[in-house]
Amino acid sequence: MNPAPEPTSFRSILGEKNFARLWYGQIISSFGDRFYQFALLYVILGIKQGIDVGKDSARVTFCAMLPGLLLAPLYGWLVDRYPRKWVMFGSDIVRAALTLSFFYIWFQIHSLTAVFTVVFFMGALNGLFIPARQAALPQIVSAGRLVTANALISMVGVIANFIGVPIVSLIVSIFGAKCSFLFNSLGFLASAWCIYHIRNDLSPDHTKAEESDKVGTWRGALAGWRVLRENKELGALVLVNSAFSFVSAMVLITILQQVVVKVDLDAVRALAESLVHFLSMFAPKPPVFEIKTLAFGILMASIGLGLGVGVGICGSSKQRSRSKALPYIALALLGLALIGFSYIQNYWPAVAGAAFMGVLSAFIVIPIESRLQNDVDDARRGRLFALRNLCTTTSFLLGLAVNLNGDLLASIGPSRLIGYIGIAAIAIAGLLALANASTLNSSWSTRQPK
Repeated sequence: MNPAPEPTSFRSILGEKNFARLWYGQIISSFGDRFYQFALLYVILGIKQGIDVGKDSARVTFCAMLPGLLLAPLYGWLVDRYPRKWVMFGSDIVRAALTLSFFYIWFQIHSLTAVFTVVFFMGALNGLFIPARQAALPQIVSAGRLVTANALISMVGVIANFIGVPIVSLIVSIFGAKCSFLFNSLGFLASAWCIYHIRNDLSPDHTKAEESDKVGTWRGALAGWRVLRENKELGALVLVNSAFSFVSAMVLITILQQVVVKVDLDAVRALAESLVHFLSMFAPKPPVFEIKTLAFGILMASIGLGLGVGVGICGSSKQRSRSKALPYIALALLGLALIGFSYIQNYWPAVAGAAFMGVLSAFIVIPIESRLQNDVDDARRGRLFALRNLCTTTSFLLGLAVNLNGDLLASIGPSRLIGYIGIAAIAIAGLLALANASTLNSSWSTRQPK
């Protein structure tokens, strides 16, 4: 007699105390991250009055993600050698301290060099925390619940963007940027507290590891590469993930520039005036909205809303989420959406287009994340995710590097460049799907990692 299947609803998984502790901690931390992002955007816009917002944003993001390129082997070594609970806990504590340092390095000595240094180390700790969380998730929930659990983890960003961004923009507009860094630090401390109370043993399981996969050996450092060599389908998914990261980086800067330079923001100004009139009735002082920041914040919130819809679909339709063809189809549809976005001149249609792209993003990220966690054994999972993150980070940085000096945006223009990115996404999805055509008419099965 077969055992009854485990319930996989969002509610049932949140009923697992250890997962709930991780999830709620991540929500609080992500709300704090939105304060951090708005504060950095405030710094960027203040450097040159927002003239080169696209280029300056690329430089800050490049600096934040560079550690992921330089330190990926160290991440994999740490995550597969030490208890993942303490890796995540330590990352949160140090990030809280680094965030508080902005009170001195920016508001006291106004050192832009020090800002970039802290951004670099914050990126380094983010790069360590993420593979630790990815590798730990199958130790917290069973294999049959991974799709729903990853959907809930993705929902963290959705909630933070859709609910947090408007709240953050309102608080910052009233109280200024200093409060942003304080709230961000408190978010990391809350996350650390939640992780500290996780009761599962999140130590890597080395009992079944082959000698060549031992963490302390030179060959063991290459364990992630061997996983991809052994399973060509997983290698193809990492390529899809990398292509999506490259497209995301290109889109981030071009859409930001499109909103700031090309899109008519009269609708945002009208919204800001209405908010000021309403909030002035009870706020300590009338809020001051920076129109470009507000416009970009709403756009990011709409992507979060779309991502939430996609997450909900993935979480409630787990069989379709396990379709091997889904990531390839979603990447191609994202390319089509970008081509359409390149023709948009008004703000609210741009918001709707961004929401649709958020839906497609969920269809790429969640199935890939869940399958990698399901198919890779615990002894090598940290190094596999560190390698995957190295590939996606490298792709993201390449996308930023293209825009780093602003020449490409200046010569082509954001609208045409967005269209070209869409064509490239369709081409990449088509080529990767063609290379794996024999596997795309089936679904991957849930099983315990070997």
